[in-house]
Amino acid sequence: MNNNLYLLIFIFILSILNLKAQNASDLSMDDSLLRVDEIFILGNKKTKEQIILREMSLKKGIFSTLDNIKKSIELDKINIINTNLFNTVSIDILEDSEKASINIFVQVDERWYFFPTPLLDIADRNLMDWLINREGDVNRFNYGLRLTQYNLGGQNQTLKFIGKVGFERNLLIDYMIPFIDKDQKHGLRFTYSYNESENASFITKDHVPDFFDSDIINKNQYFASTSYTYRPSFYNFHQISLSYLYSEISDTVLRLNPNYHFNQEKKQSYFGLSYNFISDHRNNKRFATSGTFLQASLETIGLGHRDQFNISTISLKFNKYTPLSDDFFLANGIIGLQTFPEEQPYFNYQGLGYNQVLARGFELDLIEGSSFLLQKNTLRKKIFDWSKDIRKVMPISQFAQFRMATYFKFFADFAWVDNYPNYEISNRLTNQLLYSFGVGLDLVAMYDLVLRLEYSYNSENERNFALNIKADL
Repeated sequence: MNNNLYLLIFIFILSILNLKAQNASDLSMDDSLLRVDEIFILGNKKTKEQIILREMSLKKGIFSTLDNIKKSIELDKINIINTNLFNTVSIDILEDSEKASINIFVQVDERWYFFPTPLLDIADRNLMDWLINREGDVNRFNYGLRLTQYNLGGQNQTLKFIGKVGFERNLLIDYMIPFIDKDQKHGLRFTYSYNESENASFITKDHVPDFFDSDIINKNQYFASTSYTYRPSFYNFHQISLSYLYSEISDTVLRLNPNYHFNQEKKQSYFGLSYNFISDHRNNKRFATSGTFLQASLETIGLGHRDQFNISTISLKFNKYTPLSDDFFLANGIIGLQTFPEEQPYFNYQGLGYNQVLARGFELDLIEGSSFLLQKNTLRKKIFDWSKDIRKVMPISQFAQFRMATYFKFFADFAWVDNYPNYEISNRLTNQLLYSFGVGLDLVAMYDLVLRLEYSYNSENERNFALNIKADL
């Protein structure tokens, strides 16, 4: 009996050893590990190699299977493209079967990084607001100069200067340093702006801002902020910002709207503190067709105000992009915002229509409220996507990759805005379900420039045509 038991145990152990040997044999044939010997970066005339290598999960010296390396290559290409530093990115491998190793070749085509651009824009929230609500008044134009230096020093730093005069006078200086450490995880950003104008929007009537004009300056504003950023991975970003704001209005504006500033003050100044988290898994930051985007923000303003003026804001945004069959693409998004307390001075009002957050079909309306929820849906069909190398006629290589794509789309938006307490002068569209649906075209050009043409019908039985720049979702 014992001899039989020992024999069975011996056979079992041999079976296990044989199974392990077979698995090891299978691994060596089908799933053998390859070592990444070298990563060569080509075409980066200005961009430092470490900026590109930061976006790659593949590192020199790692071991991985060929299948996993190929999967990593596709993700790394998206990460490098999303730096917005390159027109095209290709990654190829050269395998050495004798050494069980590979070399990786990353080929990039750099974009143009310095843009001195003359400015001619309108002082209103969007083109349709200017055309309809302001009757296309040419006196509401601003003109000036924008100087933008991308990829400063080859380190993906951005320095921006904007100076405008006309309907209002604006100055903006913004300097973004994505990485200040060797591990490329910590960064800084500095922003300063100044605005002044004889024309002041002092109140909103029936969802249209009302302006007052005179020969003296009716409002001026200073803003400065310093931000610390932390990027622990490819897709997650953390930002903490400390800001300072000073706002002053004329006696006339204060008389027209005593609630313009807190406690009927002519001058208002305070510090603000905010935290912003982003998890970005989109395949293209400017015109996504797959992936997800999540943003959560917390902000409190009023720090240091002598009368303990304080406002806190919580906001959340989530977009999902789903590629379907036959060149169809679905995009769904939701954004919500809540402010505390509900009663606030007019200068700090939030809502749909501020900061390019709006429901399509309501471009003419500024819908203010202490909280809102906006849900957007877009179904796109790619009509064509054409690109061509035009080096023979374009002497500047950074503009030699011409691209034009067209998408036909259906869209539907739903929104709800809670009105501010006792704000009856502009409450026609608040505290009710708003909706719109329509059709349109998205035109995508080189450098991911997007032009939107949209025709919509909304819950107010209004039909609207809108022309916009940048993707809606």
